[in-house]
Amino acid sequence: MPGITAFVFGCALLVIVRPAIAADASTRPSPQPSTRPSPIVVPLWEHGVPNAAADPGPERDDGTGRIWNVSVPAMLVYLPPSDDGHPPRMAIVHCVAGGYTHLTRLMGADGFVDEFLPRGVAIIALKYRLRPPSTDVERDAAADARRAIQLVRYNAAAWHIDPHRVGLVGASAGANVVLNAVSRAQPSVAQSSDPIDRENARPDFVGLLSPWPDQHEASSYPMAKNAPPAFLASARDDRTAPCAFAQAVAAAYESAGVAHEFWLIDEGGHGAFTIGGVGEGSRWVERFWPWLTQIGMKP
Repeated sequence: MPGITAFVFGCALLVIVRPAIAADASTRPSPQPSTRPSPIVVPLWEHGVPNAAADPGPERDDGTGRIWNVSVPAMLVYLPPSDDGHPPRMAIVHCVAGGYTHLTRLMGADGFVDEFLPRGVAIIALKYRLRPPSTDVERDAAADARRAIQLVRYNAAAWHIDPHRVGLVGASAGANVVLNAVSRAQPSVAQSSDPIDRENARPDFVGLLSPWPDQHEASSYPMAKNAPPAFLASARDDRTAPCAFAQAVAAAYESAGVAHEFWLIDEGGHGAFTIGGVGEGSRWVERFWPWLTQIGMKP
């Protein structure tokens, strides 16, 4: 059973014994938000958004870090400050939460910038389409996520990114975006006149934190044998994104023979894996970071 730490049936834990993953505490920095660089803002679709709403109305920012009514998707690119003497870096495209009605804490990618930039990882906060104005938000947000992966690879040389170490990570509805992007992936269009379309849209790894089903069963997100390796995390007391759904997604990865890690904790609720939060789940990066080494993503 490759890559599994814990497998659950009805969220009753069955432990598969394997060597413990040591917390990488020595490399876990404590960055200050004041040092956060300004992002490069890149529109996803310069020549017209596919399936664009006819009359989307204005985007809204309520002043609390939440954005509503996104119809023109973009990405906020945060790059580590120096490339001198370092090989091309890993990149993570992050899909924030918000239930497809809004985006929560897009600036700073919900703590990802403060956590991962000091580790030399480029962070791309994805401003994906929402409902409204989208009439098929899972389709449209997944298309935005795949396009972001393609754009990162297209700009890899300019941004000093390794195009073979580009991941897609999401929390809650953001994890649903990730599930759709990898389970309904479309191949690049080799003969397209748009050079970005010719880039590979498959992420090299994914992270699913408190994956939210959006009223679907896990079978709605089938995993192929070539699905990217996955890190999944869920809390037993999550009432918004039940752990049974995360368990079923992990089972789909297992059936497909795809390397994955499934971490189930007892408490923390739906926000258990918030960076900078409290409780066991808030330290999920201490498990995720060594896992990236296990799957060959860290140099």
